[in-house]
Amino acid sequence: MKVNEYILQDRTASYSFFSKEHLVDWLLQSEQYLIRRYLRFLRKEEFYTLIKPNKLLKYYYRRAKNKLGSRLGFFIHAGNFGPGLKIYHYGSIIIHPNARIGANCTIHGNCCIGSKGTYPDDSPIIGNQVDIGQGAQILGGITLADRIRIGAGTIVTKSVMQTDVTLLGVPGKIKK
Repeated sequence: MKVNEYILQDRTASYSFFSKEHLVDWLLQSEQYLIRRYLRFLRKEEFYTLIKPNKLLKYYYRRAKNKLGSRLGFFIHAGNFGPGLKIYHYGSIIIHPNARIGANCTIHGNCCIGSKGTYPDDSPIIGNQVDIGQGAQILGGITLADRIRIGAGTIVTKSVMQTDVTLLGVPGKIKK
């Protein structure tokens, strides 16, 4: 597998380097341009860490990712997300280094996926095709099934093993 094939698994709109759209995005430094660039750095770091190990390139892309991530408010470690990650907004997306999130997930801004700050330091395991709304928090050593929608501002602290459900409220409860 080549690095470009690995990057193309994400569901971000990519423009050809010589296209008008790419030039306009680059000139304006739009929000979506910066997010796409961050995701490219993240995936290249993952590729050179996990798929085809290369220390020099791994640290180069980690530095580039962290530099842009501090500007956008993203703290995501290599290997947290499966392929097909979609980020809609910038601003304070914090993911615990041990959290595992499945394929084709969508995450909005101001989200936290991490531990409760207690011992043991457990982190969430989240299934495929999960949509995490604006300001949602997923805390503790919990497991979430596939195809769950988590509403804006929801705080999830308990495992949910049902698929195709929506979680809303504080604490997050299944709504029909």
